[in-house]
Amino acid sequence: MYVSDASGKSPTDLKQTDFTLIEDHQLRKVEGFRSVQGSSAIAPAHIILVLDAVNNPSRKLGYFQREIEKYLRQGDGPLAYPMSIALSSNSGVSVGLPSRDRSALLQELKALTDNLHTIGCAEAAEDERYLPGHNGLSPLDPNPRLDCLNHHFNASVKALASLAQQQVDVPVRVILVWIGQGWPLLSNNGFVPDTPSVKRSFFHDLVEVSSALMEGQVTLDAIASPSAESRNAHDRAFFDGVPDQSQVTAGSLGLHPLAHQSGGQILTNTKDIAGEIDACLADAKSYYVLSFDSPPATAFGEYHSIQVKVDKPGLTVRTNTLYYAEP
Repeated sequence: MYVSDASGKSPTDLKQTDFTLIEDHQLRKVEGFRSVQGSSAIAPAHIILVLDAVNNPSRKLGYFQREIEKYLRQGDGPLAYPMSIALSSNSGVSVGLPSRDRSALLQELKALTDNLHTIGCAEAAEDERYLPGHNGLSPLDPNPRLDCLNHHFNASVKALASLAQQQVDVPVRVILVWIGQGWPLLSNNGFVPDTPSVKRSFFHDLVEVSSALMEGQVTLDAIASPSAESRNAHDRAFFDGVPDQSQVTAGSLGLHPLAHQSGGQILTNTKDIAGEIDACLADAKSYYVLSFDSPPATAFGEYHSIQVKVDKPGLTVRTNTLYYAEP
């Protein structure tokens, strides 16, 4: 979890007794505590920058690529933290080897993006992805664009799950920086209401992705992402998660709610991607890890809310807001 004061600075001298942990509105005893101080740590955080070729049009991909290059060239010497470049495309997700070498990462970026093509409807899908979705894809709908949006959604959720699951057995914190607007939330009027079968599938995927992010110590950040300020009456379910499959929608698996629930940031500035990458890396400089015991789950995807408070004035915490337990 990341702790900051009003100026955005992170204190480095907090102790276990400074924290209060609340699960499902009940106080929980903190069983483990660790303070991690940046690049000097034994195992510093690993940064993964994700270029999303599934959901971003070609012109934006080119801009994001140039901004990553700008970031890598703006300093001398090795990076403070090991970094990888990842590409989510129609062929799946590819992740380069972690490195602090700027030149090696520039070469990796070039290799991943050479001859890169976006998926067919990426150019036209940008207006479909900002509000929580409440519907599933109708197999009878003849509109090929709806089928394309559905493909974008499924490919993106699968890519995120794969990236998170790769980190589950790696004892290092990961800051996963997803660059771009995110995937469609299937809220177009052409989609029919979700059937119980579709809801079961959404909920299974939600538990799988959410659990992998937590178990892999992955913080998901969304940068160059549209503003989340204009939301509707379903905001609470959208950002706070859903307790069971009866309330789940495609929107529950959106980039913004998953980032929020992982303790990550949602940054909207599209004119300074290099600066937003820097803002994400600030989380790796100083952070704290708490652990606690929770009773075994009685059913798949048992919902638990989490809240952490710091017993010092002027400090705020950004951390995981929930988890889904499994028997």
